[in-house]
Amino acid sequence: MSHFRFRTGDTVALIACSDGMAPELRASIDELSSHLRGFGLQVEESRTLMRAAGPFSGTPRERADELNRLFADPKIAAIFDLSGGDAANQILPLLDYAAIRSADKPLFGLSDVSAVLNAISARSGIRTYHYRILNLAGAYGERQREEFYRTFFEGLPDLYNFDFEFLRGEDLNGDVIGGNLRCLLKLAGTSYWPDASGKVLLLESLSGGASRIQSMLAQLSQTGALERCSGLLLGTFTELERRGEFDLVREYLLALTESRGIPVVRSNRIGHGEDAKCVVLG
Repeated sequence: MSHFRFRTGDTVALIACSDGMAPELRASIDELSSHLRGFGLQVEESRTLMRAAGPFSGTPRERADELNRLFADPKIAAIFDLSGGDAANQILPLLDYAAIRSADKPLFGLSDVSAVLNAISARSGIRTYHYRILNLAGAYGERQREEFYRTFFEGLPDLYNFDFEFLRGEDLNGDVIGGNLRCLLKLAGTSYWPDASGKVLLLESLSGGASRIQSMLAQLSQTGALERCSGLLLGTFTELERRGEFDLVREYLLALTESRGIPVVRSNRIGHGEDAKCVVLG
């Protein structure tokens, strides 16, 4: 069951809190907007969506101000961040977490935006959504659009349901935190780091071979998160799998968590793939 539902006539906003969207993505953004309008939604593009200076859609202050504005605007029903890259954590000290808590509206994003999703869930206490809205205009767009509509207009769980396998254990339930491994670790040692106690920890990655991923997992373990979480949900590790090195990382991660014996689940429908499903965080 969806945590919220759109109504015909609702307005949604597009933003880039990480690196700005490149000009060559304009056609995909326009196609996305067309599909959203086809659902009966109104679409507003934020002032910090496309690249404006180098890779950025605006200064950290400009990007944070835009996100704060969209949360505060009562006519905006949901916010879709389209971006990825490196710059998302620049805005974290500039967000109005109290106002975001009061607004309590959905923010969707993926990849580098994992830093923003988890910081907002941790500091504001609202749910955020690990999902790439550009999937609606991607290679599996027809299916994604159908599942999006059934979930966020009809209240069915289609976009939340995904196939999985257990690497350890046989039951995994609970609230979820996490997302992209590299970008989640940007929060380590900061006041934005989410408390993993009793939570399912979602991990996925676009880049990185076995050495890099194992190094990041070692850092994650040293934060204490693997000692506190109730289980692990592993999405796709795109480069790692392409190199044929996933088994090396699987064995390392199982060894890191062996003493606790927590359940570990793997799904190829969570992450950067254009057929990926939505995971609620918080």
